[in-house]
Amino acid sequence: MSTTIEDQLAVARGRIGLLNTLAHAGLVADTARVNRHLDALRREEASVRAAVHRGPEEGKERLGQLWTRLAVAENSLAAEVSEDWPSFVAAVEDELRGWDTFLERLQTTSAAQEGETRERLEAAIADLRTRRIAVYHALAEARERVNGAWHEQRNLISAAREGLEQKADELSATFN
Repeated sequence: MSTTIEDQLAVARGRIGLLNTLAHAGLVADTARVNRHLDALRREEASVRAAVHRGPEEGKERLGQLWTRLAVAENSLAAEVSEDWPSFVAAVEDELRGWDTFLERLQTTSAAQEGETRERLEAAIADLRTRRIAVYHALAEARERVNGAWHEQRNLISAAREGLEQKADELSATFN
């Protein structure tokens, strides 16, 4: 395994460990959500290791996917622990940007596939894009309605985020 990739995996493992510590330190009400992120990150890390054995380019691509998913998880955790509306919105917006990058990477992976695998991956990506857009719209709508009751709006947005995360996890588990 390339020293550069191994070094980057070590840094990623450290950040994953920090997420794990924060998730179980009592700071997050929904530990199941964070645990799903952690499971996805561990799968992505294993995927990087397997990809490196197939070739350095594939290893680099998978490493990029791991970094993207790590950014999503970190921003998701930031949203979960936010204590005010502006912090929550900023974290969700960062999370959505991470999902955009995740989807772009999946699109690149899809282009390299053939036949039925490509079709299934394209359909899954379309579903994820739809869910990502739903989170964006829920956030935009919540901004108009917040009027001091931001916890209610937060719950609605979190439900939409939950659906996106679950589908992304299913997709990662299927195509890794």
